[in-house]
Amino acid sequence: MFRYFAVILLTVYLPFSVSAQTRTFNDVSIVALIVTSGGETPVSASVTKTLESLDAQTLTANAPNASEMRSILKRFTSAAIDTDIAIVYFDGAVLKIGDREFVAPGGIQLRRPSDLLTRAIPLSALARATALANNGGVVLAHSTGQSIDLIEGVTLVETAPRPRTGTSPILFANENAAVSLASGLETMANTDGDIDLTEALQGLSAIEGISISALPSRPAMLRQPPPLAPEVTAATTNPVLEATPEEPATEGLELPQVGSDPEDVTPLAETDSATEETIAEEPAETPVSDPVPETEALPVAENTAPQSDQVNDTAAAEESELSIDVLRAMQGALTRTNKRTLQRNLRNLGFYRGLIDGIFGRQTERAISAYQDSIGATVTGVLTPAQLEALSE
Repeated sequence: MFRYFAVILLTVYLPFSVSAQTRTFNDVSIVALIVTSGGETPVSASVTKTLESLDAQTLTANAPNASEMRSILKRFTSAAIDTDIAIVYFDGAVLKIGDREFVAPGGIQLRRPSDLLTRAIPLSALARATALANNGGVVLAHSTGQSIDLIEGVTLVETAPRPRTGTSPILFANENAAVSLASGLETMANTDGDIDLTEALQGLSAIEGISISALPSRPAMLRQPPPLAPEVTAATTNPVLEATPEEPATEGLELPQVGSDPEDVTPLAETDSATEETIAEEPAETPVSDPVPETEALPVAENTAPQSDQVNDTAAAEESELSIDVLRAMQGALTRTNKRTLQRNLRNLGFYRGLIDGIFGRQTERAISAYQDSIGATVTGVLTPAQLEALSE
């Protein structure tokens, strides 16, 4: 019944690979936030690679505290508004007090249930952020209590919560279903053609240990390859290949030169040869000037025509004198628009997979380092003026 149901069930019990196939063409714009309450895990790495294979802009955060997580969520929310689909993956403790669910940041210590209100993030906040995308989105949550000590009045959530108004669906995997969720996502991404979000969530929610709060309320696509460009034929690229009755071929004809007497016509071939002979026999005259002593000519030549190698060496020497702090300050002084351009160009080159938001964080620094390494430059994670210019074009 469901498009992905059978193929997902066939693979959820097999070991999954974190090297999902890269797909670079998708008409759907996607942003994704991957948060873990500890370090990166094989599961979170697999989910990240799968979402990147859908050409998603990804923002990753490992073990953020409550303050950092709120800042990250605010940044993600701003990016979600301008995209088609928004996805959040959370790998950590999902806790419940009363009828409210919370995602616990890294290193949280609970002394009383009310600590969740100030030290954790409501799960519904993630679902509201993803709902702001043009076509909505989904929250993928894997709940594990291994990194937290539960106290009385606080329980570990193991199934999807009830749906709330103004939120996107929440696909929930219990502690034992993480590998199944990652495998199902990878299988879905490796299918050919379009991927419908509703059909995909239906197939994933059928896996043992995975439940969903609700299905999307409106149609949405996770992947939709752009239409193929019309095939270009030789006739369109070379519209005139042979002479027509109205435009006879000119081969062998003698055409008059512009402004010449019609009776005084010189064949094209003869004109070309005559021109060549004229150039060979009559070199351009050199104006006569007073002789210049050799001792005066040398300084003039050196000052007015420096060699290109000398220019490059001078530029390299000037840049080598700039400290990392100075380069970082120059980079930080760029406008938000300029930083977006740099991120977009780094992404087009395959070095950056993060959000195109004009904020330089760890992901941008890693992309700059990879770019510098690819061109054989000193790897610093901070762009030099020459590199800034090259990436700003």
